[in-house]
Amino acid sequence: MNGKAFGALIASAVAALITGVAFADQHEGDTKACYRKSCGESVKGHTGTCAGTKVADLKDEKSCSAAGGAWISEADAAKLKGM
Repeated sequence: MNGKAFGALIASAVAALITGVAFADQHEGDTKACYRKSCGESVKGHTGTCAGTKVADLKDEKSCSAAGGAWISEADAAKLKGM
């Protein structure tokens, strides 16, 4: 491999890394968690406040769904707060 081809290969690899990091930063807020669908005891075994609030004790989608919660992003949970 000559010097120009190697330089082009390195440049494209660096560009791919930079693009990947930028893409990851954009979707950082899309992390999902368990949120209440409505007020009161809407999540079985977890008393709390109204819709759109996070149920921190439930860490995975399966346990959240089984308890009656919604496995959604923080942005989607904000939409539930008016309900």
